[in-house]
Amino acid sequence: MQLNPRQLEAFRKVMLSGSMTTAAELLKISQPAVSRLIKDLEKTLDLRLFRREGNKIIAGAEAQQLFREVDRYYRGLEQVERVAADLKSARIGTLRIASMHTLGLSLLSEGVRRFALARPGLAISLDVRNSLGILELTAAHQIDIGFVQMVGTDYPGVEILALPSVASVCALPRGHRLARKKMVNISDLQGESFISLSRNSPFRMRLELAMETAAVTCNRSVETTLAHVACGMVTGGLGITVVDPFTAARFRDAAIVFRPLVPTVPFELCMVFPSHQPRSNVVNDFIHVMKELIDANYACAKATGGIR
Repeated sequence: MQLNPRQLEAFRKVMLSGSMTTAAELLKISQPAVSRLIKDLEKTLDLRLFRREGNKIIAGAEAQQLFREVDRYYRGLEQVERVAADLKSARIGTLRIASMHTLGLSLLSEGVRRFALARPGLAISLDVRNSLGILELTAAHQIDIGFVQMVGTDYPGVEILALPSVASVCALPRGHRLARKKMVNISDLQGESFISLSRNSPFRMRLELAMETAAVTCNRSVETTLAHVACGMVTGGLGITVVDPFTAARFRDAAIVFRPLVPTVPFELCMVFPSHQPRSNVVNDFIHVMKELIDANYACAKATGGIR
């Protein structure tokens, strides 16, 4: 026995509406066509499914039992269609993100918030760790997208997409002599107590190269892995530091000010993805959200000159 899907669809509409005429309207066919489909189904099953009482049709016990199975089947198909539509519009699924601390504790948290609110059915995870750890996760296909400082060479198993570089800023105690300046020159750092980021930070390496070029020597009072912590140490009077503008934009303390550093020492970011793995609509949509956030923050930093 081979059942005809069109006959089953007509049967379901008749059962749901209780009328051949209404079923025909729902199926956008004529009422005689619906009657023919039902008769053909009864012939295939060798069962009488309906009987007439005046202008009404009455479903028999066999029709009621068959309907439960047919309806379950069609509800399953409808669920599959909804899932497919949600996947296409990136409303469900999973998104595994890893980020360096600078973005994970600031801009990326806002990006995840916006993305999650618009997609309540999406399961999102955010792992915050150092750039090397993120590259390892990416190469092992354990995340969908990562945010790291720009690496100087290719990393096996990782696709790299550079983001626009942003200008770093100097963080100073509000009463510091350099806080009166609109811009801080690298030469102004000579002899200052300086709070450094960790030695394996690509940004620290670029900053130290710029200092060496300018023949600037600082007193290294302390170092830390987190720019946010470095800013906290500035407010505690341990010295001055140079950080990315994302951390500066979200650091709220009246005891600290930020000034543009010249010549500019760029803070370079990139997004990383597992190689040879197609990006889902979810990942592509999240890339778009993050690019908009980064562009907006960069524009704001340029408009204000990084000063507050």
